[in-house]
Amino acid sequence: MLPTHPPLPLHTPDGMLMKILPGADRKRSPGLYCYRVTYRNPEGNEPGCVMTWEVTGGRGPYQIALERVAPGRMKWHCTCADAVYRGEQDPNHVCKHVTGLLECLPLAA
Repeated sequence: MLPTHPPLPLHTPDGMLMKILPGADRKRSPGLYCYRVTYRNPEGNEPGCVMTWEVTGGRGPYQIALERVAPGRMKWHCTCADAVYRGEQDPNHVCKHVTGLLECLPLAA
């Protein structure tokens, strides 16, 4: 008999990407990072959180969020130390996790 699984909700935020990025060690050895969609807002044009991703493969798990600030204006957020500390000094700074995700998304440009 096959095991039964609970049915998935109609709007599950399915999606996973894998990307090789510079690693977390001092030599920045290439490492495999996994991006998994954890949330997708079903509302099309409302301000607020559009999508979130969980990023694994570095020193610890991180979260990336895409925020709709205003119609046509988006802002990326990441919980990694690089984004938090460098982002305070330079609002245009983008960490390697967001850059890696943008390289994989066809419509993000």
